[in-house]
Amino acid sequence: MQGDFGNTARPDLRNVMRYFASAVTVVTSALDNGELFGLTVTAFTSVSLEPPLVLICIRNESTARDLFAKSKRYCVNILSEDQQSISEKFSLMGEAGRFQNLDYFIGKNGSPVIRGCIGHIDCKRVEIIPGGDHTIFLGEAIDISYENKPPLLYLDRKYVRLNNQ
Repeated sequence: MQGDFGNTARPDLRNVMRYFASAVTVVTSALDNGELFGLTVTAFTSVSLEPPLVLICIRNESTARDLFAKSKRYCVNILSEDQQSISEKFSLMGEAGRFQNLDYFIGKNGSPVIRGCIGHIDCKRVEIIPGGDHTIFLGEAIDISYENKPPLLYLDRKYVRLNNQ
C-alpha cells in the first residue's frame, strides 16, 4: 500500500526515524541588527554539488523558525563528539544565553561559526519551502571548512559515539 498510510503513518514514521542515525548540528544566524540566534538541528542534508546547496528543517512551532525566516543567511556547524554540551545548550527553549561562554567567531557571511566543530557550512538562504509541520530552508554554501574528527551522532533519542575499534 504505497502512499496510503492512513492515521498510522505519523507514529510509525516517528518510531522508524529514531533508528536513523543523524549527525548533530547547531545552525546559527544573525539578524541585520546583530542579534545572534541558533538551535540544534538533526534534519540537515546536502542537496546539490552544483550549485552547492544544503537544507535544514525547522519545526514551525519553534521560536527560531521565525528568526531564520527573517535572516538571509545561516551557518551549519557540524558538531564533533566532544561537543554534546553545545548541542544540549542550543536545544533548550528560548535564545537567552546560548552564545554566552561559547567559543565562536563571525563568519564571512555574518553568521556565528562555532570553533572546534568538524566543520561549518556558511550559507546564503535561497528558498523557504513549507514542509508540513516543518519549514525547509534551502541555502547555497558560500564558505566551508572541515577537519577529520569523530562526529556527534543522535540515535534512538540519545547521543552516541562511533565505535572505531
